[in-house]
Amino acid sequence: MKTIKAMKVLTVMVSLLICFATTAQEKESHELVLHPHEFTTPLQISKEDFPKGEVINMAGQWGGLIATINEAPAGTDFTPFLVGLEDDLCQVPHWGYLEKGKIRIIDKNKKVVTVNAGGVFYMPPGHTLIVDEDMRFIDFSPEHQMVDLKKHVVKKVEGMSNN
Repeated sequence: MKTIKAMKVLTVMVSLLICFATTAQEKESHELVLHPHEFTTPLQISKEDFPKGEVINMAGQWGGLIATINEAPAGTDFTPFLVGLEDDLCQVPHWGYLEKGKIRIIDKNKKVVTVNAGGVFYMPPGHTLIVDEDMRFIDFSPEHQMVDLKKHVVKKVEGMSNN
């Protein structure tokens, strides 16, 4: 059973990466271009070795792409952590797989997309996220934008804990 589930996850992730690689080569308004031959971290990071306990758990520097594996409990609303960004929303695009739980992605026009466990998703720039059921997701995003987002969110968390 675990092998079948692992194969499904692997198939979804490979599909996402292929889709991401083929569309990301075209310059759009976000100037997202991958350089697949440039990487500074191992080609594989096990789930056990993936960073844990950070505000945003991310690893890998693969040609402009970074991976995150994050968990959040039901009731988590990411909106307060995004205040101060353009439109007070996350401007980083994310391609991912919801391993467990249920989330709502809300865009700048208030359009809501619900993703259930086992679903793949794309969060375009200009979104927030609400967790309806304890969740764990894996996503891939532009490296530099994610590093900047993490810095912003860490400052927000520190500010909230000082109050």
